[in-house]
Amino acid sequence: MNKNILRIAAFCALGIASSAVAEEMATPPSSFVTARVPYLAWSGLYFGINGGYAWSNPSVSYAGNDPASRAGICAAPFGKTCFPASTDFNRDGGLFGGQIGYNWQFTSLWLAGVEADYQWSDLTGTANSPIQVSGAKSLSAIAATETVHSFGTFRARLGALPFQSLLLYGTAGLAVGQVSENLTLTSASTIGSTAGGYGYSCTAGNSCFAGSASQTRVGWTAGAGAELAITSNLTLKGEALYVHLEAPSATATALNTTIGTVPSSFTGNFSDVYFFVARGGLNYRF
Repeated sequence: MNKNILRIAAFCALGIASSAVAEEMATPPSSFVTARVPYLAWSGLYFGINGGYAWSNPSVSYAGNDPASRAGICAAPFGKTCFPASTDFNRDGGLFGGQIGYNWQFTSLWLAGVEADYQWSDLTGTANSPIQVSGAKSLSAIAATETVHSFGTFRARLGALPFQSLLLYGTAGLAVGQVSENLTLTSASTIGSTAGGYGYSCTAGNSCFAGSASQTRVGWTAGAGAELAITSNLTLKGEALYVHLEAPSATATALNTTIGTVPSSFTGNFSDVYFFVARGGLNYRF
């Protein structure tokens, strides 16, 4: 009798213990419930290379700097409105450079960072303007060439990660560029003029006025891009930017003049240096 009671008690105890173990195994640990879902970590330093193309449609206008240039260089044949109206031209070319930046991924979806880049470029365009030089029987021409030799940007980035391996971002910041201008007026006739102590002397078919300038211009930039992780360290990027820099100018001075006069001159006033950039690149993330 006593042995049967002990056997029944042992069996009940074993059943209760088994139920407790099963219940514990069915309940996941709290660390499993609260643990962050794994994702590709984008935070950290990176650097890379890029290449692309840029284009724009700027303009240039002219102004005389003295009585001789204001009176002797006019827009229409034998007209009285001096210098041609603003002339538009195309400026485009390739670019190549590098970038360095830092990402901070503050959630599994959002990322912020900063990036600096520098580009070597050959964004060149020339405006050709017909012009009447007083005393000439045919039109002369002014050629104004502008080139963006290099530029760089320092930008903030804010992006979203719709997938672990894909970053979509917007970007904006400061921009700086090295720009040069060249002006040449080629005369169609052999002529000369003086006024107010200034003068010029031109030979048919040759340069009559010439000048150049090289300037550093500053401004701003904004754009957007996408970056795709192809390994845990390498990413491919595509980016579109708009760059806007200050307006430059250049002065062309008479190459020859009459004795006793100061060489005449005129200024080419270019529009703001702006251009659109499309580029692709490769980044290495530490």
